[in-house]
Amino acid sequence: MIATLLAALVAATAPAAEAPAQPTTPVATTPRIKRYCIIDRREGSLLKGKICRTRDEWRARGFDPVLVLMRD
Repeated sequence: MIATLLAALVAATAPAAEAPAQPTTPVATTPRIKRYCIIDRREGSLLKGKICRTRDEWRARGFDPVLVLMRD
């Protein structure tokens, strides 16, 4: 009986077999697209609006924010 108790004690304190490590797959991150924001206040309104678009979206509307920033 003592041998059974000792065997159970050894089995309980023995470290469990480690699970094999799973290979980690790299997470594909998308690059952040630079956005240019303009604070807009409509005439007759006290509220300010913030409009953020990419450079290509601004240029499609006939406005290049990089050229405006370089003038300042």
